[in-house]
Amino acid sequence: MIDFGTNMPSRQPKRIQMKALAPYEDRLLACLSFFRFKREHTVQARHCLSMYLRQGENRIKNEVGFYAKRLGMDTDEMIELIYEDPEKAETLLKQAFESDDNALLMDEEDNI
Repeated sequence: MIDFGTNMPSRQPKRIQMKALAPYEDRLLACLSFFRFKREHTVQARHCLSMYLRQGENRIKNEVGFYAKRLGMDTDEMIELIYEDPEKAETLLKQAFESDDNALLMDEEDNI
C-alpha cells in the first residue's frame, strides 16, 4: 500500500492509504520519477503526486466549492473540514443531498 500521510504538526488526520497503482500507471510513475533529479524513486514519486495535485488545484477547489456552497461554507472551510473530520463532512453532505443516497459515491466501482 502507498501511504500519503501529511507532516502537518498541529493535526492528526487519518492517513490516506491506497492500493498499488495499476501496472501501466505504476510504470508511468516509475519513469517520471526516474528522470527527475535522480532522487530515490519513492521520494520522487511523492513529489510527482504533489505536482499533479498542485496542477489540479483549481479543478479540485471548484468541486469542493460546489459542495461547500450547498452547506453554506466557503471552500477553505470545507477543505479543512474534509481534512480534519471527513466523517463529519460526509454526514453533513449526506444530509444536504438526502434525496440521492449515491450523490457522494462518484467512484463506487472502486468499492467492489
